[in-house]
Amino acid sequence: MAGARRALFTATLVILLLLIAGLVVPSCSIGFNLSGDKPEAGTKTYTDRVYGYSFDYPGDWVVQEGDPADVTAGNISKSGISVYDPEGAVADRSYIDLFMVSVYELAVTVDESMMPEVRREVERLLIDLEDQGDWTRTTDLADAAVGGIDGYQVTYTFTTDGVPTTSTFYFLFTGAIQYQLTLQAATKTWDQKQPDFEQIVESFKPGLAR
Repeated sequence: MAGARRALFTATLVILLLLIAGLVVPSCSIGFNLSGDKPEAGTKTYTDRVYGYSFDYPGDWVVQEGDPADVTAGNISKSGISVYDPEGAVADRSYIDLFMVSVYELAVTVDESMMPEVRREVERLLIDLEDQGDWTRTTDLADAAVGGIDGYQVTYTFTTDGVPTTSTFYFLFTGAIQYQLTLQAATKTWDQKQPDFEQIVESFKPGLAR
């Protein structure tokens, strides 16, 4: 890799890792205020108006636009959407069971040749995160592909206001775009939520690479 490109790539990785940290750390408190509304059942499709990504989700889940992780250290995603189960687990009057998409525009285009270095840096960051709280990794960082986009996935357990919680994070890269997908549920109902999560992940379609 040429010196200038390597310097730019290294700087981008630093930013990327900060973005990941900004998303992962507050996820132990992700949630939405109780509304009492009960949506209709069935399956619905969400399509982002700007980036064009889409996914199917249970029709009785609620859409919350805007990224709850945006509150951290200036790490603002370009797009954020969550869908949550209003009948799911609650901690401190916030919903726990959810799926979230965050989109980031990177300073360089990440190609296949960069992926091994990205993986090493993500792994290093995850180790640092595990030293900062009650995060317990339940799966190794593994290669993943969602909607034709390559990246990595990892699963953690932690507590949300005293409620044991499990989350799987996907870090996906296409061109100069990074998607982070977060699947989260109370640990005691994590297995029960898998059919819903599988439907969402299998239906996820990215927008055009930039």
